[in-house]
Amino acid sequence: MNRLGRKTLLVSITLLVFIGLWQAYVSAFKVPVQILPGPALFVSKFVGIMSMSNMGTHIGITLYEIFIGFVIGCVCGLLFGYLLAKYPVLERMFNPYIVLIQIAPKISIAPLFLLWFGLGATSKVALVILVVFFPIMVNTIVGMRSVEKNMQDLLHILRANRWQRFWSVEIPYSLPSIMSGVKVSTTYAITGAVIGEMIGAKAGLGYLVILGSETYDINMILTAVLLLSLIGLILYVLSNQLEKKLLRWHESQEVIM
Repeated sequence: MNRLGRKTLLVSITLLVFIGLWQAYVSAFKVPVQILPGPALFVSKFVGIMSMSNMGTHIGITLYEIFIGFVIGCVCGLLFGYLLAKYPVLERMFNPYIVLIQIAPKISIAPLFLLWFGLGATSKVALVILVVFFPIMVNTIVGMRSVEKNMQDLLHILRANRWQRFWSVEIPYSLPSIMSGVKVSTTYAITGAVIGEMIGAKAGLGYLVILGSETYDINMILTAVLLLSLIGLILYVLSNQLEKKLLRWHESQEVIM
């Protein structure tokens, strides 16, 4: 059996064990179905909820918020990270304010965005941009400053221009750090979108969590959480595959590949 087969088997066994423990817990302690349904009942309810006519809309809105906010947040983080890494005076000027915004609890910022941008997707996209921006920016700064001094001296001797320095040295040296920031930001993007939807929204998976809580519908809550987890898993796998392709040459991939 190859490595992929062993990994698939291990994941399948873990899932079966989890389902077995779930059913055993529900049966042994006679947990009411409105508190926690058994696996079989949940699957039945899950199929019913997924067949709702507006379910695709809720999923699509959350995906839209995550994707647009993630892309804009990454671009802004890369741009600001590069500028702050190359110009320390800009870092001294803006870094205190960036850190101040970042350490503020996002659940307290979300209501402000709702007041400014309304209940639509714009406020959630803005929150996703905010939570994605900081890790990308920090990792870009770290990556840009990881270029060895000997390499910088060599480029100076070779009289490489700024564009040549950027493509031939700065990008390869900073890419491992940037990709680490991208992988972390995928989970932050989901968290930002869900927080925004839970504070105030007309649709979305976070909205379904709040709706399920208000109507005491545990199956709706579990369905929304499961879908969000699957989205997070897919985004992580995609970012991991992108990292493998871009960093095929890097020593960090020797054990993985």
